[in-house]
Amino acid sequence: MIIKRVLFITAIVFLSTSILVLPLEGEEVVNSKHQRKVLHKIWRSRIQSFLDIGVIPLLDLESSLKPEDGDKYIDDAIKVMDELGVALIAFDGYQAPKKKKKEKGYRWGYYIHKIVNAHPDHFILATNGGTNNNWLRQKDSFVDQTVEHVKSGGYPIMGEFDFRHYLSNSQCKKGQTERDSDIPINSPNGHRIFALSQETEVAFAIHLEAEDRPLDEFEEMLGAYPRAKVIWAHFGQIRHPRKENRYTPELLRRLLAAYPNLYIDLATGEPGRLYKCNNNILDTVIWQDSILGEQKNTLKPVYKDILSEFSNRFVFGSDYGGGRRPLHQHLKKKTSNARLIIRDLSEDAKHQISYQNAWLLLTGRPWRPSGRVRPYLPL
Repeated sequence: MIIKRVLFITAIVFLSTSILVLPLEGEEVVNSKHQRKVLHKIWRSRIQSFLDIGVIPLLDLESSLKPEDGDKYIDDAIKVMDELGVALIAFDGYQAPKKKKKEKGYRWGYYIHKIVNAHPDHFILATNGGTNNNWLRQKDSFVDQTVEHVKSGGYPIMGEFDFRHYLSNSQCKKGQTERDSDIPINSPNGHRIFALSQETEVAFAIHLEAEDRPLDEFEEMLGAYPRAKVIWAHFGQIRHPRKENRYTPELLRRLLAAYPNLYIDLATGEPGRLYKCNNNILDTVIWQDSILGEQKNTLKPVYKDILSEFSNRFVFGSDYGGGRRPLHQHLKKKTSNARLIIRDLSEDAKHQISYQNAWLLLTGRPWRPSGRVRPYLPL
């Protein structure tokens, strides 16, 4: 009787967990064509192809791609990636469209699978991102599916999750106030995502404005889940200084020293970028100020020092997503800014930040050069 009862319970658990990963009616599952080991060889070959010609490649860990944007721009983007030295982009996906008006729950999107299957030497699969209404309203079905998908072993990285998020310039202009989110990072679903990363060793990105309460909660979570791999998006982006007065070089240095599981991405503003939702303030604090109140294209020494001291903790991100300019145009601007940020760093730091740290997060192994690296050629 005990054996029968155990078998019955096991069957119920299996069915309940299997249901979570099944798509809703009308949604077609797309499986990855390549095993992870094969993909690692493809990625390595792509990265090495740039190193062989003296170009330090960039590996983008923070971008999203809607199907309509991919269909329009992917071919042009591939050409531009080759020209700019962008080796790989990890795209997180969006929710699939409804097939019926009354569909409930989250509809997992598989568009990125198609992109990666077609171009495994340019793109990397990430989960659907935590920017959808199901996540923003803190319902469970998106997180349930994320847990099951990541545990399946098919995703080398998770997408970006919004916690505290201010409106972007375009969202402010369009009145898209749903992205003005304030989800405690230590909420039940926040704990689930951190625990998922700790268990599977799959990294994830967060959008968290540096206000007092979110910062305290963030530090609590970094300490509670020391093996979770967390990428804090948008280095030095401060859009409401009065609310974010604790974001200082001293804070960054302390957090990076205390929490080895913390990474930060360079998806941030170029010199002189204005935040129109708050009286056109300069929204990126890493750039030197000029006497005229503008910004120079040189890092403040203190931020340069942080990038140098913790060069093993930063990654590149271009922050592409819905509502932006065409992908190939976006990449030109963002890669130019990233190379400007690392311009005055050591050669070793440039390699770490551009692709080696991302490689470690994606594969769990440090990058091992397969040949002599030529001197860096600025692009």
